[in-house]
Amino acid sequence: MASHLNYIGDLQKGRPTVLMIPGGMATSPAVYEGIGETLACQSAVIDWSRSPGPWDVLDIGDRTLELVKELELGPVILAGYSAGGVIAMEAAIQDRENRISGLLLSNTGPCTVGHGDPDLPKRILGHWFSMELFEPFLDRCFAFPIDPALREKLLDYARQIPVNVVYEAAKTLREHDLRPQLGKITCPVVIAHGILDRTRTLEHVRMITDGVRDTQVHLLDGGHTIMVEDRDEWVAILNCLITQIVSQTKERAYGQK
Repeated sequence: MASHLNYIGDLQKGRPTVLMIPGGMATSPAVYEGIGETLACQSAVIDWSRSPGPWDVLDIGDRTLELVKELELGPVILAGYSAGGVIAMEAAIQDRENRISGLLLSNTGPCTVGHGDPDLPKRILGHWFSMELFEPFLDRCFAFPIDPALREKLLDYARQIPVNVVYEAAKTLREHDLRPQLGKITCPVVIAHGILDRTRTLEHVRMITDGVRDTQVHLLDGGHTIMVEDRDEWVAILNCLITQIVSQTKERAYGQK
């Protein structure tokens, strides 16, 4: 199976890699802009909203794992937030060859029980793309005022994405429940959660920690799009995870000699 996933970045096989995964509602890869330059390894952003379908979030998770195989990447960390976190968890659940070495999950959850906007798919069908729909969504995604330049990038990107892409992702996000399968995740999981999020709450964090054996939780000062609102702390946490994974990989390689 080919992944058919677009990504933004220059990746070389065999090297430690971070793959960043945006959320749903046609969230632009721009939320990760500039982060790659601050990381201790190569990175890319998976541009799944502009990739061929299907756009079922679990299917995209399976294809993310396939992309890792196709590119023959070294130890891989998936950094996903919101729907991107669900995509990352699904990839790790299906990983039978230990290709995923770690997850950084932000403002996500294994299901949408308690989600702040359960009726969103219906409104997408009737109102995509409109500011009537998208502006309240942006308001929920940020606890602090959005930088005007980023806001324009988010709007420009969303306008390019067809309604069927946005609807399918939003609908399937609300249909799936990964809680029974979280025990299959064997890699380290770090949660960097924006404490001011009105959509994904600490209850969603608890769902992950209840299901995954190896988790660390960091509560950050920001809302749903925490890699924007508390970028320095988020990047520091990710770089810590990179260092841990690379060190463990070297130790295993040394032990096999």
